Amino acid sequence: MLPSSPGQQGSWPGLDGATGWRWARSRFLAICRKPINKSDRGFALTIAVCYLSPEGIVLGADSTASTFGPGGAHFFNFNQKVFELGQDSTLGVLTWGLASLGSLSYRTLLARVSDRLAANPPGSVEDAANALIDVFWPEYQAFGPVQRVQTLHAKAPNGTAEAGAAVRTAEEESEYEGLKSSFVVGFCVAGYALPNRIPGAVSVMFDPTGARPVGQAMTGETSQWWGVPNIIQRLIFGADGNLKSALLSSGKWNGTPQELDQIVQTQSLSHASLPIRDAVDYVYSCIHCTIKAMKFSSFSQVCGGPIEIAVITTDRKFRWVRHKPWDAAIIDGDSND
Repeated sequence: MLPSSPGQQGSWPGLDGATGWRWARSRFLAICRKPINKSDRGFALTIAVCYLSPEGIVLGADSTASTFGPGGAHFFNFNQKVFELGQDSTLGVLTWGLASLGSLSYRTLLARVSDRLAANPPGSVEDAANALIDVFWPEYQAFGPVQRVQTLHAKAPNGTAEAGAAVRTAEEESEYEGLKSSFVVGFCVAGYALPNRIPGAVSVMFDPTGARPVGQAMTGETSQWWGVPNIIQRLIFGADGNLKSALLSSGKWNGTPQELDQIVQTQSLSHASLPIRDAVDYVYSCIHCTIKAMKFSSFSQVCGGPIEIAVITTDRKFRWVRHKPWDAAIIDGDSND
């Protein structure tokens, strides 16, 4: 992916940027092969953005949630992916990937995290992220589809002949390949913990084939994107992982992957330190461009709906910049014609 080092712009923890379009398509096709219980609500393949600024934090996301069943894909455009962590809080949460744990919503889970933090105030953003992990991990482990992936993961790949080992059947192998990335979910906890007013952000990825996660802190003034970062990688960095992979495998490139990275990085559109309102514009623009690019592509419309943005500044608590009203889905499509 570009860039490859943690904490830089455009990083996609757990999923390489080179898999962006293929991942979206494979998830769609693999899940549609097999009916899914309606309670195992599908994933929300998001464009989610966090901008860490000396003045504070900007969190933004689209509003599309995708579900899959025997009839194919269905999209809801009024899902919420940005949350205030508690009330009158200095912390916010951004989520992407799997849209819920079946009938257990993230709204409920984050309320539980908020209750825990109210009883035991965090000393840092990292403490708040750890509280989220403590609450979410056991529920994630108990979620039926995650347990199914873990059962398949424990078996040896189809075609192997390890003595005494359970081996996945051809059907199980296909199921495993379709499901192992379909139940990945990520969170970004951001803001600050009083009395310290230094802003911070910590991302956490839950993977059904992985161990209990550890939060990854963003450092310095930077932005990070999750879900479908390819559009912004192409726009700002000049290339995404797919293009780089194609060049490396073409037989025409004689250098190393690192040398290709160095050449591509010379074309990056760098920017100065942004005032917080310009950081808001930056986050909005990243999401807007991704939604429009997906709209005019041949891919499924896994990003869309109203753009929601929140800001937490070092002198103020969580505030909405753009937030859907409760009747947003009702008035959608209204016209004066």
